[in-house]
Amino acid sequence: MTRELMMPASRESAVAVESWGLTIKGHARAENQDAFLNWPEHLLWSVADGVGGGSQGREASRLLVKNLMRTPEPPSLDAHIRNVRHLLERSNLELRQGAHGDAASTIVTLLIHGGRAACLWSGDSRCYLRRGGILYQCTRDHTLRQRAIDRKELTDHEARRMVRGNVVTNAVGAGDVLRLDTANFPLRRGDRFLLCSDGLSNCISPAALSAYLGRPRARDAALGMAEALGGCGHSDDATVVTVFLSGG
Repeated sequence: MTRELMMPASRESAVAVESWGLTIKGHARAENQDAFLNWPEHLLWSVADGVGGGSQGREASRLLVKNLMRTPEPPSLDAHIRNVRHLLERSNLELRQGAHGDAASTIVTLLIHGGRAACLWSGDSRCYLRRGGILYQCTRDHTLRQRAIDRKELTDHEARRMVRGNVVTNAVGAGDVLRLDTANFPLRRGDRFLLCSDGLSNCISPAALSAYLGRPRARDAALGMAEALGGCGHSDDATVVTVFLSGG
């Protein structure tokens, strides 16, 4: 799927945006609890990873994607962020007050408008940016492991061995007040984004992810990552959304 984006520059020019998404059930799962949104026509992409087990996690992740599909056409990036935040807060309320039990879901979204981008997230689903051959992690995990690192209770090396370190400390539906972190930045021609659930990032190294994002098409990158999952015996569901801007 592709769309043209007008990038502000000394001379305004169009940049094509191409994206691809897929999700794969983990070997240890009875059903896939991940969901994704690939909506280049609206310059909005998202990955949600259900928490809570059974059908609850699946229902939560799908509820988030369904609500995000109500996002109106925005006049600015700030409006785009407000619209998405409002819909995720609404999703949080629905999960807390509805008949979904303890259902919750992580979320990561990528929004683009007018030559700028923003990420909003809750939990440990991630957004990566590959720019100039270098891979950057745009998001910061909401997990017990990351909390221990931030508080300087453990080093990065020690935290990797932490028991239950992957337990999320934040997710949509996990509390009455939703915590969403945000990062925004200007775009450049040739930027390449990856949104993914932890089923992918726990299985494939950052170096390998960067290499796949170096492929010529968003579809090729996503399919390459899916193929690599088969080689690491992934037990968790894994979801991939790749977003490529044309140009160099």
